[in-house]
Amino acid sequence: MADPIADLARELSAHGPKPLYLVQGPERLWVDAAVREILRAAVGDPDDTMAITRVDLAESGRGAKDVLGACRSLGLFAQKQAVLVRGADVLDKRTTDRDALADYAQAPDPQTTLILVASKLTGTTSLVRRIKKSGAVLSFEPLKPWQTPPWIAGEARRLGHPIDDATARLIGDLTGTGLLELRMVVEQLSLYVGPGQPVTSAAVEALLVSTRAHTVFELADAVGERRLVPALEHLHAMLSQREPALRILAMLIRHFRLLWQVREARDEGLDLASVQRQLSIHEFVAKKLWAQTAQFRPTTLRRIYDTLYATDLRLKSSGLEDDLVMERLVMDLCG
Repeated sequence: MADPIADLARELSAHGPKPLYLVQGPERLWVDAAVREILRAAVGDPDDTMAITRVDLAESGRGAKDVLGACRSLGLFAQKQAVLVRGADVLDKRTTDRDALADYAQAPDPQTTLILVASKLTGTTSLVRRIKKSGAVLSFEPLKPWQTPPWIAGEARRLGHPIDDATARLIGDLTGTGLLELRMVVEQLSLYVGPGQPVTSAAVEALLVSTRAHTVFELADAVGERRLVPALEHLHAMLSQREPALRILAMLIRHFRLLWQVREARDEGLDLASVQRQLSIHEFVAKKLWAQTAQFRPTTLRRIYDTLYATDLRLKSSGLEDDLVMERLVMDLCG
């Protein structure tokens, strides 16, 4: 799969840094990596405290005046500098600060690289439009579930470990799509199996299956087995850990899509081994799905898909609390 950080590094190496960047998105691993690549291109050392001014707009009393003052305070003997601004999400509400930075973006200092870091800024404001014109907006979204196995395999190989596709998929199923968590899991597996040894499904099951709690995988299992109380416990734990509701929903949709495929294959007379090969899923996952198909008729699975679709619409448009929407979904699925 494409590596956006490697692509950015090549772009910076070929053309140098732009004077303005907005780096945003929920995938923090890539956001932080992109910031370091820009800082490296701008000042050489991404940890140079003399050449980099850091401003956090979430801190009390901090505002555009601090950012602009830093942008215009190049030292007498310095040739270039960077200003890194965290907490830039507040600019969607602080119109005075936003307008001041938008004015600066019309004619940014060519010796200064200004980097705004946010979860997401409204794209229609003059500030964002001018950043796009004079600089660049870099947005980093979470991987889709089908994109995680290649990334996991790449991380394992980077650490010197062979890994097969099925095992990489199993890690993704157990862990989710967050890259920081996935990287931590692969590093734990690296230590567990030892230098140069393959990462196997047995290692994954030994390290993760018996120790991880409140994952989407376990939530899906509880729902697939129609155990309402454990399903709600897992859901509430994940939401309290600020797991995005839409991400939880995406994994549930994936689980029920596989469950439906296993059910149809089973109804066609295929055995477990054939289903596993046909769907290219790990034996561990296939066995669980095979057992769960006893709980659901095809007509029920079609109704569930309608419910999942309706939940997606509610999360995006109803204005209801995400917790309430997801609780209603889990109760419907287990009902």
